Amino acid sequence: MVSVSARQAMLVLGAAAALCCLLALSLTSTNSSPEVVLATSAPAKTSKLNDYTVYDQKVIWDPLRPEHPEYYPNKIYLYSGQETNLYGHGQEIGDVKNILRKGHSQTLVKMLPSLRVAAVRAATWDKTAHAIVFPTFEEYPDLHMISKADFKSYASEGNNIVFMGGFGTLAVINEIFGWQLTAVPYQAGPFYKSQRNAHNTVFEGMPSTVSGGRGSIYGVRMGSMPTGARSYYDSLGDSVVWAVRYDLGMVTYVGSDMHETYDNAEWHKLLQAAVAL
Repeated sequence: MVSVSARQAMLVLGAAAALCCLLALSLTSTNSSPEVVLATSAPAKTSKLNDYTVYDQKVIWDPLRPEHPEYYPNKIYLYSGQETNLYGHGQEIGDVKNILRKGHSQTLVKMLPSLRVAAVRAATWDKTAHAIVFPTFEEYPDLHMISKADFKSYASEGNNIVFMGGFGTLAVINEIFGWQLTAVPYQAGPFYKSQRNAHNTVFEGMPSTVSGGRGSIYGVRMGSMPTGARSYYDSLGDSVVWAVRYDLGMVTYVGSDMHETYDNAEWHKLLQAAVAL
């Protein structure tokens, strides 16, 4: 007859053996599970916004595209809607088209006539066009949420959206991209090139200083610019030419309204350089 203490000992040993079997089965199942293997072996996803590396607190930018001195887009869309200073002015539209095409006769400048969803989609879905240029906005446009999403997607895919200067223009940029750019009153200049930011870019060969030119110049408080933005020309904390990476693409600002084309060649060159970023 088995004693009570012996019986208790046998129960304890049996429970321990059962526990060991369960642990062994669990480990075998875990090691053979495809889901667990995938989870442990797959690399972590990284954001496409990680386009720079920090070494000793210095930002090293990866190039947007191979740096070719002769690069210039083959097709550009120019907006000429009723909210801009180009609307209904054929001569002014022709002047801006000539500025964009000067020295680049092979470049086609197509018109973006409105910000209606269909018109915006036709431009932003055009895989052969790598730049959209907006002139100065004199009135605030009616921007549909679909159009805003299309513009952001266009920039994200590696294209360049260039805005000419103006208070209304800055409001439109804020509306599309959700930034908080702060405009500054008109300044006559001169504006000084940032040698550090211009290095190895199309702005490196531009003049070291530019004046206010014959048009109006609209600056942006550098402290209000989005994270990662680069100022190429500025003075006393106000930038008049700057750009910021937007995922794989670029958003660029040139502070002149290009309203006067005569004797304004230095700003014409800056606009071309901005388009070529």
